[in-house]
Amino acid sequence: MCFSSEASLIAGGVLLITGVATIKKVRCQRDIPIALIPLLFALQQFTEGFLWIALENGDIPQTQFWLTNIYGVFIGVIWPLYASFAVYQGEPSVRRKRIIVFTGLVGLGLATYTILGLFKQPVVSEIINYSIRYQHEIDSHRLVMVMYLLATCIPFIISSYRFLYTAGIVITIGFFVAFFTYQETFASVWCFFAAIASTLIYFYITKHIKKPLIPVYITKIPSVFSSPEKK
Repeated sequence: MCFSSEASLIAGGVLLITGVATIKKVRCQRDIPIALIPLLFALQQFTEGFLWIALENGDIPQTQFWLTNIYGVFIGVIWPLYASFAVYQGEPSVRRKRIIVFTGLVGLGLATYTILGLFKQPVVSEIINYSIRYQHEIDSHRLVMVMYLLATCIPFIISSYRFLYTAGIVITIGFFVAFFTYQETFASVWCFFAAIASTLIYFYITKHIKKPLIPVYITKIPSVFSSPEKK
């Protein structure tokens, strides 16, 4: 998150509490992956909080290196893979699952590309205007940004459940606000919106209100994307 180490650590604490409360409310095993999302965001925010401290205090380069690149793995590897997987597990509609599998394949490609890029050139970070700037050549490619939207936002928006697609809308709005307003510190600022949106998962777990935002009329997609629909 942007602003300061205190803000990131407080956000991590709130998400940790929300995540534990969400896990306790799970009644169906298929919802566990989705319920874990606030806890993953808590770990990500704690990582950035400690990175803030390392950057402000001028800690040894190795500490900054590992914290920066752990954060980079969250952004470029974990979320592109995990978002589609988690929503897929909780989605009852076979037609919607087919679309989510496609976004998962996009996320797999993006995660692979990111891993190769990290080996070639690790992420570096610095504090700019009360936010942390993460620098890497990967984030400069527009195609990568489009793929990231597909992999992390569309699975939620396409969901059959009200609070999941609402979370997807918030994440998407945050993406564009951060991209056009805080370009230099885009990754850090966007995670603020994503972290806020993840608290809606608690209401998804407790309410399970079905109200799809987008009708799905797809009837035929190659079987490689999903198993046949049960009669």
